[in-house]
Amino acid sequence: MTLKRASVFILLSLAPALAVPLTIHRLPAAQRTHHIKLEAHKYGYFPSRLVVHQGDTIVFTPVSKDVTHGFYLDGHPTEFIMKKGATFEKIIWQDEKGDFHSDWDKISTTQFTAGKAGKFTFRCTQTCGNLHPFMTGELIVTPNTPYYLFVSFSVWVTFSLFMLFGVRGNARLFSGFARVNLTRRYSWLNRLMKLRGFQFAAIFPNFIIFYLFILSSLWGSPVGNRNIAIIFVWILWWFVLKAILVPLGGRLWCFMCPLPAPAEWLSRKAVIGVRYSEKPLRGLHHRFSGLQKKWPKRFDNIWLQNILFLALISTGMILITRPVATAILFLTILLGSFLLSFIYRNRVLCRYLCPVGGFLGTYSMAAMTEIRAIDPEICKKHTEKSCFSGSQNGWACPWKQYVGNMKRNNYCGLCTECIKSCPQDNIGVYLRPFGSDVALKGYDEMFNVIIMLVVAIVFSITMLGPWSEIKNAANVTESGQIGPFVVYLVSVWGLALLIFPGLVALISSGSNYFAGRPAGTRDMALRLTYILIPVGIFAWIAFSLPAIMVNYGYIIAVISDPLGLGWDLLGTADYPFKPFLPEYVPAIQGTLLLAGLYLGISRGYVGLTALVPDPVARIKAMILPSLLALFTVNVLLRLYMG
Repeated sequence: MTLKRASVFILLSLAPALAVPLTIHRLPAAQRTHHIKLEAHKYGYFPSRLVVHQGDTIVFTPVSKDVTHGFYLDGHPTEFIMKKGATFEKIIWQDEKGDFHSDWDKISTTQFTAGKAGKFTFRCTQTCGNLHPFMTGELIVTPNTPYYLFVSFSVWVTFSLFMLFGVRGNARLFSGFARVNLTRRYSWLNRLMKLRGFQFAAIFPNFIIFYLFILSSLWGSPVGNRNIAIIFVWILWWFVLKAILVPLGGRLWCFMCPLPAPAEWLSRKAVIGVRYSEKPLRGLHHRFSGLQKKWPKRFDNIWLQNILFLALISTGMILITRPVATAILFLTILLGSFLLSFIYRNRVLCRYLCPVGGFLGTYSMAAMTEIRAIDPEICKKHTEKSCFSGSQNGWACPWKQYVGNMKRNNYCGLCTECIKSCPQDNIGVYLRPFGSDVALKGYDEMFNVIIMLVVAIVFSITMLGPWSEIKNAANVTESGQIGPFVVYLVSVWGLALLIFPGLVALISSGSNYFAGRPAGTRDMALRLTYILIPVGIFAWIAFSLPAIMVNYGYIIAVISDPLGLGWDLLGTADYPFKPFLPEYVPAIQGTLLLAGLYLGISRGYVGLTALVPDPVARIKAMILPSLLALFTVNVLLRLYMG
């Protein structure tokens, strides 16, 4: 097929993609009035999900069953506060000068018209406990045209990609831009990375901030949205990590992470300088404090990180709402880094145990930055391998990577020691197309990809969904519901370790069969699982987005009162709850999911080239995993928009 013919098919298929949701929008429906007794309780509403038709009138009789709760409906001028025995509605009016004023009127009922189609979240505006930021409900105004439009577009994107797969010589369509050596193009960047204090300058501010966070977690307010540690770590930092650092820089956070830094400084007996030994010890030109043992070979994988991450997210609802839990996590990592640095050399905690480091490594395969040898032939001829064993200018790679044959980002911590160590100036920092590393190496990495995607879905259900029963099950320390918590754990672990991996194995086997069995099922599974990396990255961005757009006010407020003790250092402690364009959040989330779908399927197709050289067989092999990616994206579309 030629590119011109494929383009015609793609454009023609856009017509039904638009026609279906627009036709649904025009289906007639009788308008009616809904009388709803809305009960608020920790941490949800009843009913939690309302479905009405566009133009319907909704009459609420609000009631609080326990403490004071709020009600803010995205995209509608409807806001009230429910106290036990009384409800107050926010009234806004304009005076003769054109200035707007607001006040609160006591009411028993309130009503509004559902004038816009789509999905709208209603949220609690009054701090009512630890899970307050996740107390939500949903108003679905049918016909939910935006949702059906994005579902239709997801099918259209998948169909369009298969049209492009059939184009002769289609490699150039998905190759992206040419890699750019940033350190050669910008000489100042090369000089900067060779400075001994470069990494320390990035770590030190985080060092101060994160250890202050530990103090605030221990001695500040126990309520999460009033404690700077919770707000900055699990809202601001988590969003920046997922939406910026990982897609653009891969393991860039590992470069500036302050938690393992003190142990590394103690192990090296240096903060900035290099302690070089002419005579190597076990292959390295450095002496470290402690026993200097090598990490056990049987654990040279990320299985431990997978298990630790699953264990961590099993109590995720507790971790991100209880400051003391965050402090315990940080102190555990800090203590673990000291103990491990005394026994082993190199950054074994970061490389093999850190739960965050596990998914950073796998997701960094798609990142747009890499450190690589400029000319691998020079590396082959250079017998000293200074980047690996160390030199007078740089430490041996703390991640045990040899840049001369490194082809993936997974285990490069971007510490830049190799750039400092190389006497040939043969190591560069490159800008590259998104999703350039396309080969998973083992089942440990495959399971990491699956676990991250499953957790994104689970967190979307638990934290962003309207189901208070699931929130209470996950919030076991407050709810005390051991049975539901066990069911919650079994569901999460079962999905991550059994059901979804089994589905991937079945699909990989089927894809291998359709393609004529060009490879083993294991190799096929590892290649096809890569499709879920871009899907997962953009799913996490879509999940993290509401935390910033809706809760940014907490960030502004907590800067003035970091411990939640009633301070007002900058005059912003009483900054009001005022979400930023919350009615557009679902559409932005849908757009992000479509981007992940496109990048996942297209980069997966490119990655399959080496394993399945025949173009026709490769297209056949892509059918089932593309349907899996499409299904996964539509599950998330349902959660965010449906």
